[in-house]
Amino acid sequence: MERKLHILSIGGFSGLGESNTCLQRNRILQTFGEVDQVDTTAVPFNLWYRSCNKLFQWGLPISLPDLCGANKQIKEKIHRNKYDIIWIDKGIIINEDSFIAIKKYAPQAKLIGYSPDYMCAKHNQTKAFLASLKFYDVYVTTKSYSVDELKILGCKDVYFVGNSYQEGFHRPYVLTADEQKKYGCAVGFIGAWEKERSDSIIYLAENGIKVIIWGSKEWEDICTCHENIEFRGKELLDETYCKAICGCKISLCFLRKINLDLQTTRSVEIPACGSFMLAERTKEHLAMFEEGKEAAYFSSDKELLEKCRYYLTHEEERKQIAAAGHERCTNSGYSNYDRIRAIIDYALNKK
Repeated sequence: MERKLHILSIGGFSGLGESNTCLQRNRILQTFGEVDQVDTTAVPFNLWYRSCNKLFQWGLPISLPDLCGANKQIKEKIHRNKYDIIWIDKGIIINEDSFIAIKKYAPQAKLIGYSPDYMCAKHNQTKAFLASLKFYDVYVTTKSYSVDELKILGCKDVYFVGNSYQEGFHRPYVLTADEQKKYGCAVGFIGAWEKERSDSIIYLAENGIKVIIWGSKEWEDICTCHENIEFRGKELLDETYCKAICGCKISLCFLRKINLDLQTTRSVEIPACGSFMLAERTKEHLAMFEEGKEAAYFSSDKELLEKCRYYLTHEEERKQIAAAGHERCTNSGYSNYDRIRAIIDYALNKK
């Protein structure tokens, strides 16, 4: 990619603070040229949207209201500007008539779809999303197992890419004394509640490992189960997320069973922050970070407990692995910049 590009970036940029991965990708797109934006964030919510969103989360094939007028904005922008790339980040509210307009009025633009979620699961799909798949020149997924499924759903070309981190944001932070008191812990987890995660954490607690949790409010209930489980607050939406990772001697990386994950954003963000990652063992994790040298893995609660006990008492080895994991991130092209550049190069070179 040698020339500056004119890009239309469409996605949910608002909410979730600096931890918003869609916002992070949008900022990287800006390094490749001039970027116009359409924010698809539904603000403010109304009763109709809340009702539709609840049905959407239950996996019913519905349409979500376009509260922000994204479809109208898209049509206005493609009539006024000539784009090289139109990047749509999880376009679940972009209607089919908008895609028809894009193909008619911006035929020269490469249309790239991206989602970090498992879009073949019904709880992630809308009618608009399913109708849109045939229009993309390239659809990008971080779920390797969904490549063939997305093609069956109508995608012409599916590009698998690993998860990534944001340089300058996901990095090792030197914590102040007050921050160390606030975020420091032996074993920590940041993320949403899921039963399997909860069961594993309770198992650790019952076997003498204290676990600190930041995340969704559902965690509050299990904190009453055992004195070794402490809930320190809801989602961390800015650099406090990274500082909490840095404060953990061991950062747990559980995968979402509902999404069939083999890796997740946390798989890269934890090592990028220079923290020691103890993650579920999968073939993709093993390919990303060498076991015992750049990260540690577990396949059962028993092994999870054994690894926590071992690495909490082997500090130098733990620190060496954390440092090697951080180096692997920077040397292996796991950053958002490297991932997105590869995607754009691939799309532009398509015949």
